[in-house]
Amino acid sequence: MSKLTLDSVEWKKFKIKDIFKIETVKGRPIENYEKGSIPYVSTASMNNAIINFINREEKIITKGPTITVDPIKGSCFFHEYDFIGRGFSGASVNVLKHINLNKFNGLFICSAIQKTSKLRASYGYLFNSNRLKNGTILLPIDNNGNPNWQFMEDYIKQEMKEQSQKIVDYYENKLLKLGFNLLDLEVEWKEFFFTDIFKEVKRGKRLTKANQKEGDIPYVSSTALNNGIDNFISNNKGVRKYKNNLSIANSGSVGSCFYHKYEYIASDHITTLTCKNADENIYKFMSTIVKRLESKYSFNREINDTRISREKLILPIDKDGNPHWEYMSKFIQNLEVKSIKNIVQYIYIYIYIQIKGKLKEYNLKNINWKEYFIEEICNIYSGKDIYERERIEGQTPYVTSTANNNGIGYFVSNTNETLDEHVISVNRNGSVGYSFYHNYKALFGNDTRKLKLKYQNEFVGKFISFMLLQQKEKYGYGYKMGTARLKRQKIMLPSNINGDPNYDFMKKYMIIHEIKQIKKLLDYYNV
Repeated sequence: MSKLTLDSVEWKKFKIKDIFKIETVKGRPIENYEKGSIPYVSTASMNNAIINFINREEKIITKGPTITVDPIKGSCFFHEYDFIGRGFSGASVNVLKHINLNKFNGLFICSAIQKTSKLRASYGYLFNSNRLKNGTILLPIDNNGNPNWQFMEDYIKQEMKEQSQKIVDYYENKLLKLGFNLLDLEVEWKEFFFTDIFKEVKRGKRLTKANQKEGDIPYVSSTALNNGIDNFISNNKGVRKYKNNLSIANSGSVGSCFYHKYEYIASDHITTLTCKNADENIYKFMSTIVKRLESKYSFNREINDTRISREKLILPIDKDGNPHWEYMSKFIQNLEVKSIKNIVQYIYIYIYIQIKGKLKEYNLKNINWKEYFIEEICNIYSGKDIYERERIEGQTPYVTSTANNNGIGYFVSNTNETLDEHVISVNRNGSVGYSFYHNYKALFGNDTRKLKLKYQNEFVGKFISFMLLQQKEKYGYGYKMGTARLKRQKIMLPSNINGDPNYDFMKKYMIIHEIKQIKKLLDYYNV
């Protein structure tokens, strides 16, 4: 199936009232309700406009699936679930319904509506139900001139699949790194060209089915099953034999990669990868990295010799920047499994076993805690404002006193002495007390304070940032979190037998919980 594009269909303008049934919501302001399990939808522009969960009687619940339109900012959200919406005011949430609406075409339509609603809606011009009715949207149409619901659904599915694969690739790589960290195999990672790692990258040789002689030598082709073995043959002439290397399918099940410790015959539908420094465990490790090419290629886009020479793989490196063969081998040995088909799953299983075995060790209730002044564990620096008239759009995060987006207010190309990385920001003004960890280079405004940890570690930084956040309730616009107060502010941290901060516990605790969250995310995407 060819890729769907927005210019491959006809488009037509529709009035919203001609497509959707427009309803009003029945909820009162949220302070009238007790907390519960029903989503409460308001005019928020984040979290799908859900600001809390409440309990209330059935008669005021709006049934999903629906689209809500914020009359103030024009934000649109699709809701597959039932909810209670904020009503009884000029700024009541608008609800759109249609029998064909689902979570895929719903997202498409939200984007189409926002092209109108975000331009028109404001506090001075509420995009209420009457104005919404006459709003126009541009939608793809079918042969009868009606909205093409199927195209909208298929297009969003296509886009979601592409985005999902990017997310999966990112978090699989991250899970690998976290697994190394948890096993105390902390190494840096680096990209290498295939030709830098494999001393021989060679395609197999064509052997038709008719010319294959029955035997006991595995014949490896482009199947994704049975370790790539398509047949057992006895041919000796006109074939290419290999042993103790990897095979990758360059057609058929493109990207399927397997390790072969035995002698086999390679078909022309695979490319063999031989590394001079690899043992069995290293090959198993690398096979899972190489296998990620599956998402990049397909039956219609094969891996040819030119393409594979340009491909890269990310590997752990030693202090000299070379592949860290010892760590790769040791890591697989630690997994204590004989067959590695999905290293991500095995990493998680192994780590989970470790977590269960050391549950008490990494339980916050079973660790000693102690108060520490912030100045004991951090050096504190002031930020510096980059005023609006001075800001030049760019790629560097500029951290301000917002509570959103990890504290990042803008992206600029300016620079100054506050540029730093692996630091914590704390808002002294604005959203006072909010704290964020930054493992990337960023600039920091004067409404923030930059905290440089005396013990440098990303996971320790995240743990301490969270503990700092617990202090925000005591601060506010009238009681700011300035440098002097920060220095003498105390926070509770795990401590070791010497009374020092237990940084190793903090690191392992955060890694374990990040792994758990990543596993949930990968399960969601059906990895």
